[in-house]
Amino acid sequence: MLEKVKEKFHGHGAFALCAMLCGFLICCHYAIIRPISNSLFLHFFSAKLLPYAWLATVPLNFFLVSVYNRLIPKWGSKKLFLSLLLIVTVTNALFGLFAKTVPSLTFFYYVWKEVYIMMMFQLLWSVINANIKLENAKFLYGIFFGLGGLGSLFGSMLPGFFAVAYGTESLILWVLPVDLILLFVYLRLNHYCSGDVPQADREQNGGFFYGMQLIRKSRFLIFALLIVVFMQMVTAIADFQFNDFLGKIYPLKDERTEFSARIMGLMHCLTICLQFSGSFFLLKWLGFKKTHYLIPSSIAVLAALIAIVPVFPVITLAFMTSKALDFSLFGVVREMLYIPLKPDEKFRAKAVIDVFAARSSKALASLLIIGITSIVSSYQLTWLSLSLAVLWIGSVAYGLKDYRAEEIRS
Repeated sequence: MLEKVKEKFHGHGAFALCAMLCGFLICCHYAIIRPISNSLFLHFFSAKLLPYAWLATVPLNFFLVSVYNRLIPKWGSKKLFLSLLLIVTVTNALFGLFAKTVPSLTFFYYVWKEVYIMMMFQLLWSVINANIKLENAKFLYGIFFGLGGLGSLFGSMLPGFFAVAYGTESLILWVLPVDLILLFVYLRLNHYCSGDVPQADREQNGGFFYGMQLIRKSRFLIFALLIVVFMQMVTAIADFQFNDFLGKIYPLKDERTEFSARIMGLMHCLTICLQFSGSFFLLKWLGFKKTHYLIPSSIAVLAALIAIVPVFPVITLAFMTSKALDFSLFGVVREMLYIPLKPDEKFRAKAVIDVFAARSSKALASLLIIGITSIVSSYQLTWLSLSLAVLWIGSVAYGLKDYRAEEIRS
């Protein structure tokens, strides 16, 4: 398979390998941190405060995307990624050391984790999109996401099998070796990289609102914004429903961490199957446009299933499936939207969509969750998911109205 990847990259196999390893390591990092931070949050604050944590990501999102859009033309992606990785490593080390003695840090760490991981993926994928030709994306992006899925599966094993033995807080420090390897691999990636923010675009300054201006001028970018909003709102609802039931069924912190990580492991297995085989074959069989319709239709079916059978196993299945779709098929077709666009749109407009809009959508979902759960139980949120899926299908009709198959293959 690597030989085929090298052929698709026209001799840039080293770049392909390094990019895949970076994706593997970032996903591994997140798979370790996520169940740990979630379990600690539920331990100290309960699921009822999750929507408030998601709301707290909005100002941090706005600040980071504004800084990113101003620095990316001056620093380039390499310097920005390395700076972010240094900050992430330091904060993970500090939280690992003080999590037990200063429980209030858990709230701030949960919020920080939600934002920084999106920024790391944003920087990596912007470089990948700048170096990949459009006709190769259908084959290669499934592999990129598939290796990321393997990284997630590998990372989830750590809290999944050792949380009870070593304690949830102690596992945080185990992510530091992953960050060190990521640093080395990313430096190699940039050695083979032939595309970044072009010099012409580096002369254009602008923060958050410059990115918004770019979005307003492009139908594809507006469409990308809409589908990211819908996907993140739907997954936020699934996340809340799952954690709400999880906190009640598994009240002990370390047992909850292990169960959550094992569910994540199963979800990663499903994700990998979709990434390595499903994404490529579905795109080849259905085509780019029909695949965009398939994703919200699947979400609608899952929501209807919960409405009929509102029990924890079904809610867990819906959580796993929606997350798997987000990390696999949805990720592939979303990233393919950016490839034909201008470099400035790939870096700065994409940051607004994939970082700010993605996490702010969870905040919007949080307001709805707070309002609805103050009146009825959390499983009634299923009707909101169903409504969002219908709106999502309508956005596909809008965004791909003038779409022609050759546009994505040219």
